[in-house]
Amino acid sequence: MKILRPFATILMIVLVVALAAGTVVEKFHGSDFALENVYDTWWFIALWALFAIAAAAVTFREKNWRRPEALTPFLAVVFILLGALLTKFTGVHGRMMLEPNKPVSSFFIKELDNVAKEDLPFSLTLDRFEIETYQGSSKPKDYVSYLRLSDGETARDEVISMNNILNYKNYRFYQSDYDEQGNSILDVAYDPWGIGVTYAGYALLFIGLAIVLFKQRKTVKAVTWSWLSVLVVLLVLLYVRMLTHQLLPVLRSPFFSLHISTIVTAYALLLAIMVVGIVALFRPRDLVRAERLRNISVAMLYPAVALLAAGIFIGAIWANVSWGNYWSWDPKEVWALITLLIYGMPLFPGVFKSFGKPLFFHVYCILAFLSVIITYFGVNLILGGVHAYQ
Repeated sequence: MKILRPFATILMIVLVVALAAGTVVEKFHGSDFALENVYDTWWFIALWALFAIAAAAVTFREKNWRRPEALTPFLAVVFILLGALLTKFTGVHGRMMLEPNKPVSSFFIKELDNVAKEDLPFSLTLDRFEIETYQGSSKPKDYVSYLRLSDGETARDEVISMNNILNYKNYRFYQSDYDEQGNSILDVAYDPWGIGVTYAGYALLFIGLAIVLFKQRKTVKAVTWSWLSVLVVLLVLLYVRMLTHQLLPVLRSPFFSLHISTIVTAYALLLAIMVVGIVALFRPRDLVRAERLRNISVAMLYPAVALLAAGIFIGAIWANVSWGNYWSWDPKEVWALITLLIYGMPLFPGVFKSFGKPLFFHVYCILAFLSVIITYFGVNLILGGVHAYQ
């Protein structure tokens, strides 16, 4: 069974390459093509399944199921993958247009090159659509649809705006667009199972990383101070961003500010880890010094990965609230996931033995920062996507 660790490592590398290739495919052929030919294919799903099976085998082979700091992240991955499968096979996403005073009880979904009609068990009627602006300017502050929901003998008024959805009978409606005639365009999502399971997976992942951090407090003395500095920086970033920006309506969600602040703080810590690695390579033969610097990097790595995971989770909630889809395989989402996978491996030196060697650890963390550069700059400048404004 010695082949398990290298097999899991190879699967991780293949998975990262497949994810990165998917973003390149999307760049040249569009998101629909990438979804159809990469992310929604049987081989991509099988790759994730094989990775989960390999991780399970390693977990039980090493008897890590007895250790919550190892078992919890594994269960998190299982829940996230299961949630994604449930969303794929039981979820529905579409769009509907509401004209004033005309009841609508259906929406349309795109299936490959076809458009299919999906009936609703109730109807929505648009009373009026309004664009709210900032006081004294013409800059849009919000887009608001005033509706009437009718379900047999039940009828009630509803309001949908940016970051304010309508949730009824597991159908969720989001303000998506409008036209010059005053018609409101809504995104519709129906995903009764996938969202809850996926959210549980993200929560387990964050809890697992917190447990790992707590377990390391005796061997890595600087961890507590690292978390304290992260908290200070995070609060400052959040305060400054919310104080100084008048953002587009969809970006005014508190989830957005928290998502950006958390991610940027994680990236700052990963940058510091790279710098420590470079310093360590100035005197590579001084193994005592290399080990001491490795401990400093590890102290920053735990909160960095935890914050990165939390930032992705918060971003998923924001996307779900704003667009009705917690994961869309946008290039920045994919590269954030790649970064999380790459930096997650050194947290488990008991499984990946090479990370116990200081020089290997430092070289790995220096090269790993390339994923941060691509995520933060490369996506914006080269790959594009809905996150290109960041």
